Amino acid sequence: MTDDSRAPRFSVVIPTHGRREAVLAAVHALERLERGPSFEVVVVVDGSPDGTAEALGGLDPPFVLTVIEQPHRGSATARNRGAAVARGELLLFLDDDMEADPRLLHEHDRSHREGADAVLGHIPLHPDSPQSFLAAAVGTWAEERRASLLERGGRLELDDYLTGQLSIGRDLFVELGGFDTRFTRDGRFGGADFDFGLRLVRAGRRLVFEPHAVSFHRYVVDPRHRLRQWRDHGRAAVVLARRHPDERDAILEAALGRSDNLVSRRLRPLLRELALALLQAGFHGRWVTSLYWRVNRLEYLQGVRDAGGIPAPRPVRVLCYHAIADLEGAGSLEAYGVPPGRFRRQLAFLSRRFRPIDAAEFRGMLEGGGVPRRAVLVTFDDGFQDLRDTALPILRDLHVPAVAFAVTALAGGRSDWIADERARRPLLDVDALKELARDDVSVESHTRTHRSLVGLSIDELDEEIAGSVRDLVAAGVGRPTFVAYPYGEFDERAMRAAKAAGLAGAFTTQPGIAEPGQHPFAIPRIEIVRGDGPLRFLWKVWTGRGSG
Repeated sequence: MTDDSRAPRFSVVIPTHGRREAVLAAVHALERLERGPSFEVVVVVDGSPDGTAEALGGLDPPFVLTVIEQPHRGSATARNRGAAVARGELLLFLDDDMEADPRLLHEHDRSHREGADAVLGHIPLHPDSPQSFLAAAVGTWAEERRASLLERGGRLELDDYLTGQLSIGRDLFVELGGFDTRFTRDGRFGGADFDFGLRLVRAGRRLVFEPHAVSFHRYVVDPRHRLRQWRDHGRAAVVLARRHPDERDAILEAALGRSDNLVSRRLRPLLRELALALLQAGFHGRWVTSLYWRVNRLEYLQGVRDAGGIPAPRPVRVLCYHAIADLEGAGSLEAYGVPPGRFRRQLAFLSRRFRPIDAAEFRGMLEGGGVPRRAVLVTFDDGFQDLRDTALPILRDLHVPAVAFAVTALAGGRSDWIADERARRPLLDVDALKELARDDVSVESHTRTHRSLVGLSIDELDEEIAGSVRDLVAAGVGRPTFVAYPYGEFDERAMRAAKAAGLAGAFTTQPGIAEPGQHPFAIPRIEIVRGDGPLRFLWKVWTGRGSG
């Protein structure tokens, strides 16, 4: 390995998981690059148990090679990790089964110097790929993609936003926030590349296709693994459609209008095993491959169902928590403290059986947009300090977005609106609220001082509601979208004041399930309290009722 303290022109970032021979071949191919732009290589070994890191460590290439190991977290996390340590002016992301043409860096470099912000290349099938109907299909797709892009004059569409070979300025990559790791967490496949491409283009950046930038795709995926990938792809398509609702039809084109009847669903496991058994036995005729492609589509549609289905106007269960702490003996607040262990079990159940959404998706539902089946929104009133110290790590672990309603004039103080001294608790300060906002927790208004809004004058309502909006903006937390009425109490004037403050909606504590067409300033919620054991919790969430 050479040592070069100067920053290279390119950092080639390769994520890999469980494909030692493929990634070794990819690194060896980089040794054959024509002399030109300086570069380094960063390989991120994403939890591979096959000795990949050790094998890479034994290489002595004529360029700086950095090998990073991490637990299996998925390709998006691996790419971001590699980019974080890269020193190059430009990042070139390659999949671990891509072998570079000798002129690869020359062509990417030329495109960037001609004004491209990001460059996608041609990824033809490697001639030494194992011969199979799957490899043949991938090769045909690559050539048809190239021909189509050339016919379109290089105009890129959603399906073209692939990261198998993508270069981008490092500073721009950081500015865009990197790849969204929610798509490929737990090692799942797909979605992060399309999401990144959409964000790049919407930022007004120039993404181009360079047909002469070639990396050869050594396709080694077997039929069973391909089916798993396409089930993941179906899940990812739903997540992508939720992130970019205006692109829903283009993203889910493969699912919209397709026949997916109950018989097909029931027969899917049987058809899958039949197709795989026939292929394993050496049958590769037209009937068998047709059966396999039908199963491939059924697996994709199953992934769509797994993720909650095609987003559509549907009800949302909005849960309301207060303190995440065991408050036995804390006076009037005792009933509103959910012990941390119980809270974790409740969220784990929601993650398995329901589809947690964020504040932006909920606003979209109020405005006629789509959400997945069994959508649920998790909210927290008051902004107690245990929200950051106790609840936030659990939300992170389970990948659940949430909404926090803060009493803005008392941030960093105590809940002085509670008459019972024993029940008063410390509140999050502004820095903690900013931390929540960075962690997929939307910080919203719970007014300035937690006064009941019923019967207040117009000026008092403006001070409490619009004043809390001004507080959050001035503190750099961000402009809120919603308010939660203190004590759940409101009247017509409070509703009008919330609307006049430029908010999109307001939450009550009246029990119920939020429905499409719901009055946006009288949104019901399901309060979760200390006494809600597993059965009662399930009953409340399922029915939307507040007691039972």
